[in-house]
Amino acid sequence: MEVTYICQAASDLRPNDDFVLAAERFVIVLDGATEPAGVDSGCVHDVPWLVAHLGANLASVLAREPQVPLTDVLRQGILATMCDHEGKCDLRNPDSPSTTVVILRCTADAVDYLVLGDSAVVIEHGDASLTVAHDDRTAHLSDYSREGVSRLRNSDEGFWVASNRPDAADKALVGSIPLGGVTRAALMTDGITRLVERYGRSWLDLLEGMEKYGPRQLVADVRAEELAAPGAYGGKLHDDVTAVFCRF
Repeated sequence: MEVTYICQAASDLRPNDDFVLAAERFVIVLDGATEPAGVDSGCVHDVPWLVAHLGANLASVLAREPQVPLTDVLRQGILATMCDHEGKCDLRNPDSPSTTVVILRCTADAVDYLVLGDSAVVIEHGDASLTVAHDDRTAHLSDYSREGVSRLRNSDEGFWVASNRPDAADKALVGSIPLGGVTRAALMTDGITRLVERYGRSWLDLLEGMEKYGPRQLVADVRAEELAAPGAYGGKLHDDVTAVFCRF
């Protein structure tokens, strides 16, 4: 598996809450949730700490136990990261730092994937059809107030992310595709998927663009779209971006 990627902060003025780690047989992409101002997370650590520790713990499990189901990989990674807090934080707090998770793993005979939170993986088959795993539950919440999002986080009525609930692993989108039927794949955080969700691009467009011009081109594309219509969608103008392209 050949892997190329870009992982870039929204601004030079703040840390990057995205995280990517690539090895010969797997790729991990995390997108930490920006901490709302004035919310007590009960944690002494920031989001970059969380994504770095969870990413390292996931990689450790994947390297040690290459055949373990990805839901178990995520569960073990969350548990290990909770232990990394060393009793310094209130891990019962529903606003504890959290992150989305995407894992792509290439085994001897299959390509396995896992998506938790509003990120995506796109896999192209030999017949040019696509498998798209896009966890868009955050786009269908009943309440987007600060209190509502807190209440709906890690609940079946809302959305699931990796934080202080190991059972979130069971809520991930997972699948496995025979290796011989896979030609290329992409992993993306929501800073990139807005090209599809907002700006009319297709998942195939994103794959084609990454293969032809490299993942960096998608960052240029999304920044151009954002600047062309500032304020059109509310929220922050720019987001951290991660785009990973895999060729098999």
